[in-house]
Amino acid sequence: ELPWILACRYDAAGEMLKHLYGGLEEPASAITGRLLEFGQARYIARDSLASMADTGFLFVPQDCATGQPCRVHVAFHGCRQGIGFLGRTFARQTGYLRWADANRIVVLFPQVKASRTWPVNPRGCWDWWGYSGADYAARSGAQLSAVHRMLEALGLEPAGSASPR
Repeated sequence: ELPWILACRYDAAGEMLKHLYGGLEEPASAITGRLLEFGQARYIARDSLASMADTGFLFVPQDCATGQPCRVHVAFHGCRQGIGFLGRTFARQTGYLRWADANRIVVLFPQVKASRTWPVNPRGCWDWWGYSGADYAARSGAQLSAVHRMLEALGLEPAGSASPR
């Protein structure tokens, strides 16, 4: 039954973040960071079949907002878990916020919308079968390009483009 979040009483976000980043601090009970909304339209190519929602979310821990160095993590929702189905529930209740807050990790929650017309995506899924184009799984794909532009807006350099020191 919706929203299928934490229905198995397993901290998937915590386990995944610990695996990816290692050595994380256990989260505190109170979250001090802010979950912000932003318009996604400026990151999507005009002729795109990306099926992106108008609004995405960004969680910024308080330490990151005050200038501390922070990591960035992208959290992709599942089918029927985007803003059009659950509002902020995926971002707020999956466990990312408490782990991110305790460990200076900014979390980008890009959002996909449902569509019953072209492109057909009635459950609001990220494209894993090619509805947004033949390059859906490549960096040049409509959705991945939009997420990449969101990360660039956060000031991140594309992989491999950092200048040598």
